[in-house]
Amino acid sequence: MKELRIHAGLFVVAAVAAFLTWNRETLSEADRGLILAWDRDTTDVVSVHYRSPAADLLIERRTDADGDFLWAVESGAQHPDALEYPVGAPGHTLVGRLASLRVIRDLGELSPEQMARYGLADAEERIAVRFGDELRELVVGDSIFGGGDRYAAEPATGAGYVIPADIVNPLRIGEGAIRERWLHHFQDADVATVRVAAGSGGEARTMARGESGEWTGPESTEPDAGFANLMDRVGQLAIAGYGVDPSALGSPILLLRVDYLDAEGSPLGFVELFRDAGAERDPYYIRSERTRVVALAVTTLAERVEQGLGEAF
Repeated sequence: MKELRIHAGLFVVAAVAAFLTWNRETLSEADRGLILAWDRDTTDVVSVHYRSPAADLLIERRTDADGDFLWAVESGAQHPDALEYPVGAPGHTLVGRLASLRVIRDLGELSPEQMARYGLADAEERIAVRFGDELRELVVGDSIFGGGDRYAAEPATGAGYVIPADIVNPLRIGEGAIRERWLHHFQDADVATVRVAAGSGGEARTMARGESGEWTGPESTEPDAGFANLMDRVGQLAIAGYGVDPSALGSPILLLRVDYLDAEGSPLGFVELFRDAGAERDPYYIRSERTRVVALAVTTLAERVEQGLGEAF
């Protein structure tokens, strides 16, 4: 269990690092060798809009009390009712690469014959990057011979490029490639105290985490094994997917809310776990500071948390 937490912690650190460094100053070695087509700061991006006959994906910058964040709205054949979800670290990285676009080849101004040869004349796949003061749009054509990289052209300038496949593919995949997968971006070591409430208006406990990971209450120095077991299970909760319609939920019951605080008592984040007693399948739902909306929880992991409540309360 401890090894699992360590690996999970390392993955979160990596994800946070990617999230915090998604700009032109943190290029991969592969990107450094590419040609710069345009160069803007990531914070200048207002939205990214990908359109094809099969999909429509809009990534837009939004702001709330906690600051800026990226939000995706996906529609098209697979999501006729539109699917909304927060953008995770891979999506942030992708937006950064589109802000400062580096291409494999600069083909110069394309002739009508080249446009047809590269599958660009009648292409229906487009990527539009809107900045605060301008719009840069690419038409995406055929794959290059023997590879997955794509021909592209900027209609406004007539310039042609070969762009990396790993710019287009995440946009084509959508949710599976760019959604937020983590409930939190803070590190486990930052957590000094938690406030845990079982149910809505139910019993609550405030517990402190020791240097060795043990949990103790305000009136005892003895580690609470039952509470530690519950927190281990809470730490393994995972997002199964988005697209939950709150109005379609039957009678969701709040099973648990955990508030995480640092050594100064400042909030780091929270997680809430719900169960819909009337649901025939996927009865568990989850919400955190990163999801911003209710998401589906991985059922087996949520069940273990519900079963562990009796040991801590």
